[in-house]
Amino acid sequence: NMPKKKGFVLKDSPQELIEASGVEPKGRSYDVAYERKPGAVRIEDLLLGTKLACVAITDDEPDTLAKVGKMNPWHIKTLSMICGSVEEAHKPLTHILETHFGLTVDKLINLTGWSGGHPIDTQGFVAHDDDIIVVSFRCTTSALDWMTNFAATSSEWEPDEDLDQGHSGFCSCLEGRWWGTNKPRVHTGFYNNILQTIPTFEEFVNPLLGPDQPPRTLYVVGHSLGAGMSTMATIYFLEKFDWKTLPQK
Repeated sequence: NMPKKKGFVLKDSPQELIEASGVEPKGRSYDVAYERKPGAVRIEDLLLGTKLACVAITDDEPDTLAKVGKMNPWHIKTLSMICGSVEEAHKPLTHILETHFGLTVDKLINLTGWSGGHPIDTQGFVAHDDDIIVVSFRCTTSALDWMTNFAATSSEWEPDEDLDQGHSGFCSCLEGRWWGTNKPRVHTGFYNNILQTIPTFEEFVNPLLGPDQPPRTLYVVGHSLGAGMSTMATIYFLEKFDWKTLPQK
């Protein structure tokens, strides 16, 4: 017989659920005072970031959401919840961001092809308003995306050296393995897609992060493959700017 699994309940769960579970609640209770401390993350930030990651599934091309929805209907259902109706969910991304988030679209990202033998297929958007800047990446939706996912070897993180050639190199998974460069290593597939996207950052995001700009919060978000991309993009922004002196956060 399989051993019976122990119950699990979070401290922030309703009291009746905690009592019914019969186990000691786990986790850290949400503290409103803590969210006001430097570096803290608010629940509102997480919810907004999740929504902004989800809407990257569509764009301004006709029938994009319908095509994606044939394989993953939950994308349509999720976007319908965010937008309020199925009809709104199928409208252009520019309309959705302006109407439901009050954001001005700076760039719809759509990079597809090959670079140095590496598959490139990155979609998403850059947008902003007076309070936030958003960089959002789409999840896996194509064969090239799957090839990117499966390019799971590691390459050295050295964008300053790789940007000019536009890719990590032909045998980047071997570079730095034996001659001790001690550079950080990252997912090869995601890295090559980020290298192709950095010029978009330089043109549309970096100017919004200048010292002459109003203080805004930068959201770098994505779901699934897009989450891997957003993590690497965050590293780029952290290294590129001196956040201690910028008004942004």
